[in-house]
Amino acid sequence: MAVSTENQATTTEAAGTVAVILARVVVPLWLFAGAVLKLIDLSPSHLPAALIKWLGGNGVDLMFVLRFGIAVELIVAGVMVLVPPLARWAGIVMLGAFLPVLVGDVALGADSCGCFGSIEVNPWVTLVTDVTFLLGLLFLGRRDSRLALGRFLPTSRVVAAGVWSLLSVFVAFALPAGNTTDPSGVTASAALVPADGYYLPVYEEWIGRPFRDLEIASWISNLPADLEVGQQYVIFFRKDCEHCHELMEIYFNGSLDWPATAIAVPERDGWPTENLQAFPCVECRMGELPAGIDWFLQTPVLVRLADGIVECAAEVDAGAPECIGW
Repeated sequence: MAVSTENQATTTEAAGTVAVILARVVVPLWLFAGAVLKLIDLSPSHLPAALIKWLGGNGVDLMFVLRFGIAVELIVAGVMVLVPPLARWAGIVMLGAFLPVLVGDVALGADSCGCFGSIEVNPWVTLVTDVTFLLGLLFLGRRDSRLALGRFLPTSRVVAAGVWSLLSVFVAFALPAGNTTDPSGVTASAALVPADGYYLPVYEEWIGRPFRDLEIASWISNLPADLEVGQQYVIFFRKDCEHCHELMEIYFNGSLDWPATAIAVPERDGWPTENLQAFPCVECRMGELPAGIDWFLQTPVLVRLADGIVECAAEVDAGAPECIGW
């Protein structure tokens, strides 16, 4: 009986040690790494797809969401290291908050969870990792006195955690966003500055308005002068977008029944150099948006105009695109 009790105590101690390592080292480093990598480029395009859809689609400022998330991750990482009695529960709450977002990313079929900035990590990988960490904190550290909430804490640690939290907020919100200059040295339109580094379209709000009056139109170079004449199409495309190529190959190849203007959409850091697609629309008039900003346009985007007024605007599937035909 004594041997069994001793073995049980050893197992409990080992489990508690794993929980302490998770709460004081592994999870804080996981959070800190994600925050720092997102700070490097401060691009809302690296937010989880679920947050972009749920929050951005409802008018929430995505740059604020990004900065707020970075601040919270930095604060929690510091608290977990500096304040042992709070480490376990801070990690549980933080990891638990991540789960709905990651599940949303998986449901949306996102390629990356956005947890580590420009470094793409499949949402499934992050989801499994976070669930593993969460279960470890929940069940392995329940009885470990080193993580107990009532444990005495020196005042110096509380002060240090407070200072860390203030610095975290300052860094997250004071660091300037990426500039609006593309790699060629050409500065993007001054109109981009209020956009705080990104543009998220709400296509429903385009309907019934003159295309030239849309906010995005003021940033497009080489818009044709006759855009208000008759029936026309505007196509937003990316140069490495296979679906864009497919759409143009099917519907905008050869002689066009109606005028079409193709608007090239760059990434924040400029134009792609790999996986470039052929451009079948030889009769398309060409325009482009400036680099140096995150354009949340899931290309191809097709816009149908009648005398310059937007009748239809949508992110389309080449197989059965909306907005084709009158």
